[in-house]
Amino acid sequence: MPLSTRSHNMFQQLPRVCCGVLSALLVLAAPVVEAAPKSSKKSARTSASKKASKTAKTAPAAQPESAREPAPSTPAPPPAEAPAAAAAPAVESKPEEAPPRPALEPKPVVAARPAASRPAASRSTPPARSTPAPAPASSPIASGRTRVGVGGDVFLESSRMTGEQGINTSRRDESFDYSSAGFLSATAWLNTPVTVLSNRLRVGAGLRIFGNYAAGGGREFGFGLLNEVFISGEYGLPVADKTEVTFGGRVGMSLLVPNREFAAEIRRLQEQGVHVWSLPRVGWLAGPTVGARRQMTDRIWLRADVVAQVEQQYLFFTSQELSGLRFTKNWSTLGLRLGLTLGAEFAL
Repeated sequence: MPLSTRSHNMFQQLPRVCCGVLSALLVLAAPVVEAAPKSSKKSARTSASKKASKTAKTAPAAQPESAREPAPSTPAPPPAEAPAAAAAPAVESKPEEAPPRPALEPKPVVAARPAASRPAASRSTPPARSTPAPAPASSPIASGRTRVGVGGDVFLESSRMTGEQGINTSRRDESFDYSSAGFLSATAWLNTPVTVLSNRLRVGAGLRIFGNYAAGGGREFGFGLLNEVFISGEYGLPVADKTEVTFGGRVGMSLLVPNREFAAEIRRLQEQGVHVWSLPRVGWLAGPTVGARRQMTDRIWLRADVVAQVEQQYLFFTSQELSGLRFTKNWSTLGLRLGLTLGAEFAL
């Protein structure tokens, strides 16, 4: 009976001894795990987990044996290693906890990221559109329009009226030299390009108004209202930006409506029975022009022209029998005019 009681006490203390030994091993292993380098933490955790699993497997295996034994009526005091065993799980819980993962460091900005932002900028900002260059002043569109122009003339004149009156064989010279009593006139014209030949070649027609035309100086004589109708042609040669020199000429006819002294002479002859008309007198004119033209806008040009012109006007040309006498009367004027025309042209 004493032998069985002893063996029973030995089996009762065996699980406690095993637990104390394992606790002592864990206490000794904890400093080693903490002193190990960070690179071996994973292996330490793995070995610790294996040891814990072995402990878990061993403890349940030992517990049935103690469970089959009846519990002692008077529990024995715990061994000295019990406090250490109680503290051991607290030390072991540190390796069991998953260490906090280090925060991910921001990746350095590489060249690929600015490259990725370029397409976005190109999508947000539309490509700049090329602005069409403005058409030059001498473009075919600008020079290919029909234009109307107006201008004022300042002129000088040197003329001669050639006239004679005859009755049978007697002749009387009525000629005299004169200059115009006025020096102003107005001109209006219309021209269009000859696109078949060149856009710089222009032809047109014009009208020049002198008003009351009269001789001045030592022999004053009023002829009447003088007007000219002409056709013109010119060629423009570019010399600077929007500026060109023009070379041209004009030919046409003049129309004189009798007035003042000339109208009084017509009435005198009619009273004497001479068959003269009171109708306007006609003549011819011709002359070259040289000028310059500058484009101010797409539809407006300014120009200045020097005009040299020769003009002949027929006043009287009659021959008839008058009371058995042969009566003749011939008058005509021939003048040279040199003038400056300042005007503007407008595209239609």
